[in-house]
Amino acid sequence: MVDGTGDTDWGSARLLPSLHRMINTRRVVISALIFSFFAGSSVAYGVRGFVNPDKAALAVCVNRANGDMRAVWWGDSCKSQEELVTLPVGTGAAGATGATGPTGPTGATGPTGATGPTGATGPTGATGAAGATGATGAAGATGPAGATGPSGASGAAGATGATGATGAAGTAGQNGVTSFSSSAMTVSGSIPVAIPGLSATVDTLSNSVLYVSTDGAIVNNGLFPGDYVQVGIRVLMDNSVVAERTYDVELGSFAYKSYWSFSLTLTPPAGQHTFVVQGSLRDSGTLHANRPDATLAGTSGSMMRGTLSVLTLNK
Repeated sequence: MVDGTGDTDWGSARLLPSLHRMINTRRVVISALIFSFFAGSSVAYGVRGFVNPDKAALAVCVNRANGDMRAVWWGDSCKSQEELVTLPVGTGAAGATGATGPTGPTGATGPTGATGPTGATGPTGATGAAGATGATGAAGATGPAGATGPSGASGAAGATGATGATGAAGTAGQNGVTSFSSSAMTVSGSIPVAIPGLSATVDTLSNSVLYVSTDGAIVNNGLFPGDYVQVGIRVLMDNSVVAERTYDVELGSFAYKSYWSFSLTLTPPAGQHTFVVQGSLRDSGTLHANRPDATLAGTSGSMMRGTLSVLTLNK
């Protein structure tokens, strides 16, 4: 605390934290507030209760000589040897936590108790006597071999069966043919178009069964990932559709093509029959300006080359 002369009153400064802890509310009861701190002194001022009129501060007179303090009413004057000090009302800040004291020494370990005596071992029981071995029985005699029975008479020969009917003619009229695409074909519309090279003509009998199969590549010609095409592939026999499939191909990472593949069996009337494979672009989509189209099949030597196979079998 600094007095009017600018000197520091260290006695008053030491008492301020204690005084702050004693102030709690607007109503202050001074109970032995001011003590003398001279060595061996037990002098204390009298106790006087009052209501502090200010909620924010408390007036205290501090003795410059010995640091003693006393609370006064607002407006009261201090003595000539005292200095008036205004203290804020409230709880002072908590002091710093002191350092943790050293850990005390560990007490000595008590002695181990004595081990109790081991109990006596009981006696071993007596071994029982072994029973006598029974005598081996005598071997029985071998019985005589039985006599061989007489041979039975031979049975009569069975009657000769009737001759079976003559079977149907062999493989005459059976055949197989495969056609290959001669070039690639780009489809951009929904009207089916014949794929170049994928046609075949066969002759059948009245008991013929035809096995028809086709396969080939479908390439999405889009430019951007997500470009999508839906392609229709159909097989016609004598200008009538006998089978049709649709295939979806979406452009993605390292993916731009797929393959069509399907087969069927037919039992047409006897005569000559022509088969054709057609393709069309059923649908397409893109997130950009131009819709993609698709390419079907390929030329000789290409992995995308299409095929049409017709196998003729007899029932």
